[in-house]
Amino acid sequence: MKDAPVSICIPAYNAERFIAATLESALRQDYPNLEIIVSDDGSADRTAEIVQAHESRGVRLIRQARNLGMTGNMNAVIRASRGKYAVKLDSDDLLEPGYVSGIAPVMEANPRVVFAHCACRLIGADGEFLGYERSIHGSFIRPGLEEWPRYVFGPRAVHILMFRRTAFEAVGGYDESFIRSQDWKLERDLLTIGEVFYHDRLLARYRCHGEGKQGLQLLRAQAHLQHLDDMERNWPPGVSGKAGLLRRARRHLARWLVLTAAQANGRETLELLDHLPSYGNFLDVRFLEHLVRAGGSGIIRAYYRQKMRLRQTVKKLFYKSPELSGRRATIPGPQRNISC
Repeated sequence: MKDAPVSICIPAYNAERFIAATLESALRQDYPNLEIIVSDDGSADRTAEIVQAHESRGVRLIRQARNLGMTGNMNAVIRASRGKYAVKLDSDDLLEPGYVSGIAPVMEANPRVVFAHCACRLIGADGEFLGYERSIHGSFIRPGLEEWPRYVFGPRAVHILMFRRTAFEAVGGYDESFIRSQDWKLERDLLTIGEVFYHDRLLARYRCHGEGKQGLQLLRAQAHLQHLDDMERNWPPGVSGKAGLLRRARRHLARWLVLTAAQANGRETLELLDHLPSYGNFLDVRFLEHLVRAGGSGIIRAYYRQKMRLRQTVKKLFYKSPELSGRRATIPGPQRNISC
């Protein structure tokens, strides 16, 4: 059977530090029917020059005549692609060689799957290992409305997605009213029209860093409120428990905000905390807020550092051989009992 065409779509802006490594990871894919396309959104650095150096190897560069912004550029690069499936790859993230070959055939065999994601390594700016982002359930395909409640609390796909092009167009692509956390919104929209596939192999590397992201946390806090409002207005009819889930999500995101404020300094800390009333009134969150305002940020930071270390320790114990993890999952539809 002929391999379905897949496009790796890379929106880029001032990405000169990471874009070469990202392109190399795309070029190392062991999948024959592949397109790699980069949309440069008016970068002021060497991004376009670096991409052009890879054009002889099959990379296609498009240059936007005007700056479209992050979300507009995401839509532009995907709509300029030709694949049946599209991979949205940020310009600082990396794919393992088997990413496309591990996911595309499963989507092709299960026509109701509208998007897929996988286990990831988390890495820093210099590629240093930080931890894992994985599901405890092993590989699965699940109905979108069954998964939707999990996405009330935030994205579950670490932003390295493969989606069916027709499904992307059916939901209108990325919602350009969202300037941050756009993948979270797209994932929720896609879940309302089909199924999701999770592959429990480490097929990508997601980079966590703060370079070029000054002021990001304040924008993210504002985006969280926008997402909560969107879910309030556009809750799918087939998903129950709206009031309870949204209250838990508000509390969860409010605690994230206090943690973020505890890691900021001076004016940024106060600006972040000023958004707290919009999330709701939660006694434990108010206590943490008072602790930060009273100069106790170090206590909160130390607590969360230990919590994250414990979380990663448990993951490492649970996945003793992460490269060879072969837990089986019963996959509904034409393809069943695949080994991942």
